[in-house]
Amino acid sequence: MDTNPNPKKNKRSLPKTIALLGCLILTIAGISRITVDVDILKLLPRSLPQVQGLGLFLRNFSQPDQLLLTVEGETPEATAAAATEIALHLESQPALVRSVVSSPPWETNPADSAELAAYIALNRSPEDFAQLHERLSPEKREATLQGTLEHIAESVSPQETALAAFDPYGILPSLDSLGLHPNSQKSEFVSANGLLRILYVHSLKRFTTYKENIRWIEELKETVAPWRRKTGLRLGFTGEPSFIADVSSTMEWDMSSSGVGTMLLIALVFWGCYRRAKPLMSLQLMLLVTFAITLGLAGLLLKQLTIIGVGCAAIMIGLSVDYGYFVYQRSLQHKGTVRELQSQCWQYIAWTSGTTAAAFFSLNLSSLPGLSQLGNLVGIGVIVGAIVMLTIFAPLTLAYQQSQTQSAPSAVERLVVSPRFLNTGFYLTLALTVFLLGMLWLKGAPKTDFSPGCLRPRKSEAYDTLERLSANLMDTRRLLHLIVQGSNEREVRQKLEDADRILTRAKDEGHIRSFISPLSIWPNPEAQQANLAQASSIAKQSQSLKESALKAGFTEDAFVLTERILQQWDSWATNNSAGSVIWPQNESSRWVLHRMALVTPSNVLAAGLVTPEPGHEDALLALFRNGHTFLVNWPQLGRELQQVVPKELVVIMAALTALVVFLLAFALRNVKALVCFVLTTVLVLLCLTAAMSLLDMSWNLFNMAAFLLLLGTGTDYSILILLSLKRNGNDVEATQKELFLVILLCATSAATGFGTIGWANHMGLAALGQTCGMGLALDALISLFLLPPMWKALNPVKQ
Repeated sequence: MDTNPNPKKNKRSLPKTIALLGCLILTIAGISRITVDVDILKLLPRSLPQVQGLGLFLRNFSQPDQLLLTVEGETPEATAAAATEIALHLESQPALVRSVVSSPPWETNPADSAELAAYIALNRSPEDFAQLHERLSPEKREATLQGTLEHIAESVSPQETALAAFDPYGILPSLDSLGLHPNSQKSEFVSANGLLRILYVHSLKRFTTYKENIRWIEELKETVAPWRRKTGLRLGFTGEPSFIADVSSTMEWDMSSSGVGTMLLIALVFWGCYRRAKPLMSLQLMLLVTFAITLGLAGLLLKQLTIIGVGCAAIMIGLSVDYGYFVYQRSLQHKGTVRELQSQCWQYIAWTSGTTAAAFFSLNLSSLPGLSQLGNLVGIGVIVGAIVMLTIFAPLTLAYQQSQTQSAPSAVERLVVSPRFLNTGFYLTLALTVFLLGMLWLKGAPKTDFSPGCLRPRKSEAYDTLERLSANLMDTRRLLHLIVQGSNEREVRQKLEDADRILTRAKDEGHIRSFISPLSIWPNPEAQQANLAQASSIAKQSQSLKESALKAGFTEDAFVLTERILQQWDSWATNNSAGSVIWPQNESSRWVLHRMALVTPSNVLAAGLVTPEPGHEDALLALFRNGHTFLVNWPQLGRELQQVVPKELVVIMAALTALVVFLLAFALRNVKALVCFVLTTVLVLLCLTAAMSLLDMSWNLFNMAAFLLLLGTGTDYSILILLSLKRNGNDVEATQKELFLVILLCATSAATGFGTIGWANHMGLAALGQTCGMGLALDALISLFLLPPMWKALNPVKQ
């Protein structure tokens, strides 16, 4: 007996089941591949010199495993005591911390400084080293020692006197000649007033994910919690691990809160208009399906999500729900089949989703990778949302309508189709439009702000702590970082010598106040090899040199540094038979070098600092255009972006406008409809500009893209109305009944989607959300209440 009553139906459902399973597998596979990158430079054009230079600096000289823990107290004594206690406590946590540095390593272990001293002396030119060798010869030693004693007696510099007392033979060059004089820099560990101290805390291991980073910071804060609770004591956390923890944790919150917030507001709006639970639950399910599939596709097609990508959730949901509203509103009056309902909705959804997706995909024309990623994510989401609503939600909602008795329209539905609503909305919107245009005339356009402020979080302990560090210690925010890149030490040294000549000339010409060049401690391979034989010869005379120094009146302690230098030379001469470049290796040496030099098998970098004269930055940057030497800082990055991004977005906007107008011309085939569309769009953009000016908002890197998005998203409302007017034979009342409620729902949801990211912690993302939210609200008002009268004026009824 055949137990299957409908084998044809089962055969038809099999491909659907296979397709659903395939879609589910691909979605899960894609989501599992998603990783998040919190590097803010990944949001910016990679071709810009400032982005390249800052990228090299941050990737190579920022310590991913080094946290700066600041201790601020009411007195220098209390601050020092608390810093010592915390350092000792952290050092007793070997499962959490690898090391804690609370003072210069050479103060903790003075003997370590001999290696760096030997290295600096060995880098002297062969001519200088030959003179040193001659001064230390048995014939000249006595005169050399006597000259040192006279220098100690006559010098007015305490630092030079102290150095000479431990360098009787003058092996080391002066601190001033190295650009490393103690007075030339502030301490890295304590402020001038002693009220702020820094502990450099190194994690036990490198972090492989941002979640590990967050967990380590949380454990560290828990460990020092007793001191954080003390009255009169303030602890702060900054450095690379703290920045990553702040940014990534707020990313998670921004994504989840904006998405959930948008879903809740959509539910409230739908319930207020229709008061039907099952369609609402189905709509919410469709939005979750859309979001999951989009993330799955993003994981398969995109390499990584950046911080800006987290804004896609709320925007995508707010836009995709538009198609669900349209399908549901049509189903309320539909009496035919599912295929007929889909056919009726297809034209409207195809045009609106097509222009919206085109607007977001057009962001790929931008050189800003962050905006490109946002465009790809939301563009994919819009297409997925349109397909889900047409293929899955349409049958569900029609089945629900057919199983229910027709209910009376809600109060909101009755209000929206009333003539009074149309008339009142017209006068209020007209008054608002006139007011905004008047404000634009009086106040002018908003200012532009391309400073790096839009790239940072709104709230961040790491940034706040860095601000206090800059105020109390050396403020490097206005300094320019000199970055030199090469394939080996010899190549970098040559570039550093060229850079030094350029910077010296710029100083003479008044462009810079001072500069600290890494050339002073950069290895000179040719000099090292030429000097090593003489250094070994000098080292073998260590005992006789000591005896001569003691005979001249120096103590044994005065010869300790010299003795260790000679031992280091002898060690290098013995172990450097291959002629490789010599670098110092102990902890004190690495501490001095780690901010100025980095050597890897594939890359060699040097870093210095330049203090420009105010207003001369552009003249300095023009001196370095070879692609391997950079002068960079965050303010200069903002200026470079301001020169590039606005022009680029204007070109993209012009191209997108032409595309939208062409598509609409094809759809409407009516010159007057095109005129209405263009006038409406221009009016919306002018009103948005006026509203931003009125609220003292500025154009920045991200919200400039609002114009692009409004061209594709906001214009959906005017397109829907124009298509409906064409289909209804210019009957405004019929169009009002058919679309006004749907457009109000769509505008509310889309504005909500953008609006919820207006409170995102990332300032650029928040600015984009606020601007687009306002723009969509203005677009809906003008399209609903000013476009129909404009259409009537251009298409008068013939009597």
